[in-house]
Amino acid sequence: MEKILNFLESRTKVITFWKEYMIGYKVPRELTFPYVFGILSLIMYLVQLTSGMVLVMYYKPTTQMAFDTVNFLIEKYVPFGWFFRNLHAAGANFFMAVVYMHILTGIYYNAYKRPREITWILGWLLYVLLILETVSGYVLPWGQLSYWATVVTTEMPTAFPKIGEFISLWMKGGYELGDIALGRFYSSHTVIYPVVMGVIIILHLLLVRINGISHPEGIEPYDKESGYPFFPYVLLKEAGIAMFFMAIFLTFVFFYMHPFKSPDNFEPANPLRTPPHVAPEWYLLLYYEVFRSVPNKLLGVILFGLILFLLLLMPLLDFSPKRSARKRPLFFALFVVFLISAISLTVLGTLKPTPKNAYLGMFFTFLLLLFFISLPIISLIERREKNA
Repeated sequence: MEKILNFLESRTKVITFWKEYMIGYKVPRELTFPYVFGILSLIMYLVQLTSGMVLVMYYKPTTQMAFDTVNFLIEKYVPFGWFFRNLHAAGANFFMAVVYMHILTGIYYNAYKRPREITWILGWLLYVLLILETVSGYVLPWGQLSYWATVVTTEMPTAFPKIGEFISLWMKGGYELGDIALGRFYSSHTVIYPVVMGVIIILHLLLVRINGISHPEGIEPYDKESGYPFFPYVLLKEAGIAMFFMAIFLTFVFFYMHPFKSPDNFEPANPLRTPPHVAPEWYLLLYYEVFRSVPNKLLGVILFGLILFLLLLMPLLDFSPKRSARKRPLFFALFVVFLISAISLTVLGTLKPTPKNAYLGMFFTFLLLLFFISLPIISLIERREKNA
């Protein structure tokens, strides 16, 4: 064994890498539970990747075969096919849930500030790619709900004059969804997005190791020598939480898949009959509600795109010398408003479109944007307090 390790070390420096980035890497002693959502996001990415590899062996990306291969071949005839499909379907929801918690943790602890701006940007790119990944994967079962939800998605670019129609036609591969569109969504979902995400995840983790984890108390730079070694203490703690998380996840996979499999999607796609209520999955309801609550279609598209863009600009909008919401009462108050607004928009997205719900949607959209607009003002106030 020693000879094998020496051989690997001389060729790959694997032992040096392990000592530097695992044993030698230290984290603050004050590290809190929400920091575990980063590793849970990585675990769910691997779950989706492995389960997807199995499903792609049997899936047929044609409008004539897609529905049957998913609901009959994989579910009933492939050994353990039902398990891998459940794993992938429930995994998408759990993946988005932990990613959202990871983003909220980063905002709360100001993990986007110097020297972690590029780490934040890479994380934002992963989030956008994950949205594209879920959207491209949603149409693959070729059920009634997934078909019409994709129709709505591909029609959204038409809000833009001149180029919008061209983009919509390119996404659909014609004037209606068919084999060309299904093939494009399939290739992007199974190859393009996962590979790009994998590369960015590696860079993201590498920068986390280089710059360190943001301190819960906002101390920067913190004394890394006084922290806990990542291995074995923190890794074992995170492994314990991850095992508990996976136990909950697998409970849903084996016994309670109803929330992740809509009955409407067990009916083959029918371009001639529109379902009474078409809505995306819960993790996109916020953007859906922002889009539909605004009377103007173009303004709705611009607003939900603006929310995504403002998330990217967090390092520029928040230039306060203070870090962590624990030390920033004004920031904490607006963060709570931001959180309530996001939850409210998600709940409203599940309700029928009425004038009252539209007004509520516009109100909470304003509060959501108010969080980003207020960041430069709060930064100026806190900067003056520090200089006083």
